[in-house]
Amino acid sequence: MSRSVEAEQHRHPYELLGDVILGLNDGIVTTLVFALSVSGAAASNQAVVIAGLAEMLAGGVSMFLGGFLAGQSEKEAVEHQISVERHEIEAEPEEEREELRQIYREKGFTEGQTTSIVEHLTSDTERWLNSMVRDELMIRPGHFVNPWRRGAALGFSFAAGALVPISPFLLHMSRAALVSVVLSLLLLFGTGAARSRFSHSSWVRSGAQMVLVGVIGTIAGLGIGRLLSSGL
Repeated sequence: MSRSVEAEQHRHPYELLGDVILGLNDGIVTTLVFALSVSGAAASNQAVVIAGLAEMLAGGVSMFLGGFLAGQSEKEAVEHQISVERHEIEAEPEEEREELRQIYREKGFTEGQTTSIVEHLTSDTERWLNSMVRDELMIRPGHFVNPWRRGAALGFSFAAGALVPISPFLLHMSRAALVSVVLSLLLLFGTGAARSRFSHSSWVRSGAQMVLVGVIGTIAGLGIGRLLSSGL
């Protein structure tokens, strides 16, 4: 990848938000289902904690690796597209110039303006490549995420979310299962409310959406688990 294109592939400060929310939601819901299932089997708090921590670590590692592989695949795909575009500029410059002219015609520029713009852009190879990457491939700066950062965001947020449902069992609270549910719902609501700061939507609505998603996921998980156990 060219240095100029690579330099523009910077991260927007909010781009990890989706990964963090996904990791938190997944960590809370899956671990809550796991903890309630183990607790419902008349297991001791210690058994719930051990099983929950194992789920937290395994899930966190899995999310980290999944995020890394997803980010790496996206990065490689984008780099390949840019490499192909560079080759086309070198091998078929006139065709690429005409493609660029057509792009600016479709943007509403006059023929004279289009000619002037294209001459300016194609006078420098890197500037030309940047323009084709943006306008033809529709790849914008920060289009792909750093694989390590994506993996870390998913893995650590999953672990953080997973810690909440098992903390009442870890602290040997009375009615730990109920406290686990309440804390999980509060964290889901808080996460949704915090998300509204970036989406500029109602914090109540955003929080309620996260709670609804979490409740549906938890009920579905518990229901499937009970259905499977009854059939064994």
